[in-house]
Amino acid sequence: MPLGLSADVPFDLSPVAWYVVGMTRKLAISLPDQTLDRAKAAVRRGKARNVSNYIALLIDQESASESFEEMIADWLRESGASDQEIRAAERKALSDFERAGLAPKRKRQVRGNKQRDEAHRKAG
Repeated sequence: MPLGLSADVPFDLSPVAWYVVGMTRKLAISLPDQTLDRAKAAVRRGKARNVSNYIALLIDQESASESFEEMIADWLRESGASDQEIRAAERKALSDFERAGLAPKRKRQVRGNKQRDEAHRKAG
């Protein structure tokens, strides 16, 4: 009998009985030292209670961002917009969200050598 329980208290130790919807599961991951240091620094700054919560927050934010971007792209495609118009609208929307502080700032790509840019585009 587990500590603190008496024989007259029903207690089910089966995995399904004790697992409550919304609980978390443990997962072992490997992170580069620098990434872990950044996560710990974010926790110290109060961004999350612990590293696990910080990683979960980042995953949730990325999922929400992807869902929003997919929704906008679907609406634009349904409107009959061309791929070029869709990309322009996506860039403008993301820029507006960044300015409002609702999306992290992207690193701006510096335009460079045309041959190099073409090689990168063809590679993938």
